[in-house]
Amino acid sequence: MKKLNLPLLLHLSLCVISLFFSCSKDSTSITIIQPAMDSLVNNYNLKTLGAIPYPPNNPPIQERIALGRLLFYDPILGGEKNIACATCHHPNFAFADLRQFGAGTSGIGLGPDRILSVSNISGEPIQLEPRNSPTIFNTAFNADESGQPSHMGFQFLDGRVNGLEEQAKKTITSRVEMAGDAYTAEAALDSVVARLQAIPEYVSRFREAFIQEAIQFPNETIINGDTYGRAIAAFERELVTRNSPYDHYVKGNQDALTQVQKKGLELFFTKAKCGSCHNGPMFSDFRFIVNGVPQEGNGKEIIPGEDTGREEHTEDPIDRFAFRTLTLRNVALTAPYMHDGVFETLEEVIRFYNDGAQPRHPDIADMDLDPVLVEPLGLSDEEIFSIVEFMNALTDPGTALPIHLLSVPEEVPSGMPPIFGS
Repeated sequence: MKKLNLPLLLHLSLCVISLFFSCSKDSTSITIIQPAMDSLVNNYNLKTLGAIPYPPNNPPIQERIALGRLLFYDPILGGEKNIACATCHHPNFAFADLRQFGAGTSGIGLGPDRILSVSNISGEPIQLEPRNSPTIFNTAFNADESGQPSHMGFQFLDGRVNGLEEQAKKTITSRVEMAGDAYTAEAALDSVVARLQAIPEYVSRFREAFIQEAIQFPNETIINGDTYGRAIAAFERELVTRNSPYDHYVKGNQDALTQVQKKGLELFFTKAKCGSCHNGPMFSDFRFIVNGVPQEGNGKEIIPGEDTGREEHTEDPIDRFAFRTLTLRNVALTAPYMHDGVFETLEEVIRFYNDGAQPRHPDIADMDLDPVLVEPLGLSDEEIFSIVEFMNALTDPGTALPIHLLSVPEEVPSGMPPIFGS
């Protein structure tokens, strides 16, 4: 057996390595840098949205989805018949309204241009809604108390109801959102149901959409509070967007994100600490946290001029000024931001957190804040820009959805013009 010439082998190995790097300087982004970028998916456990979590009693029945769509755009649901669900959650505005505060009953116009007036019934002024209107996109994946997507996921910024079915029943009870002065909050659901029961097309459509109930109760009306909520929820639950550049990147298209967006992604989950609250497929942990945002607007009821957040629902002082962490999917489409729309741009939001939640609500001290928010982050302007660019990559306005889910119907069963329809 010949003896191995180890010095020669070592020399040849070094030559090969040297030759590789000297001849592939332009390809190091593939041989060295790109694998590091590829590992972002694993390093930060990046995921896309899974299957929609449907309730056992509300599967995706096409007749029910179609019925919910008609209800969503029909002003018959408004107490004074001048507003629909779509007024504050319009497809032209990513199913939000691009306003600091929602403008419901008595308004004229759409989105940022909508102007409020007075009640058609009492003549009394109708104020702006106390909170910013969040998008309905992807609410099918709102999480429940376990932090997992659920058909019983938290709804509203204070999480006062669980599930889209219950959410649909609540908005019609609010004077400034939909009820006006037509009836009390307690009478709202029964009043809306009675209106629907008086419209023949809705009667037939409800029986088609809830065929099992119609067979079981052939001589009873199928339109009630339960089926009303399930119909609207059936439509809203289908408004899922999973075709963003981020989604393509996680699925293996390494070119779906730019280098700047990839840098922003890294910062998002490291130095910027955004991922402490905005994580998972929905980029939200759905916790209720105190983030110290200054209060603007009329506020709610517990303290005049203030919005105490989840405390209004739980009546527990520990929940004062706590709001649900919202999803960042499509966040670039739904400015302004925070519960009171106090920030107009994503850059403003990041700078707020970068400065240790400043300028802050005067009644919120460091000890009241979520701990991760107390210390300034030390982000540079370039780093802030990169993070904003990454959040832009979470945008998909429904490019893979059937077009009818994103369009206003030409007519609705009440015979009234659909809100801002054709």
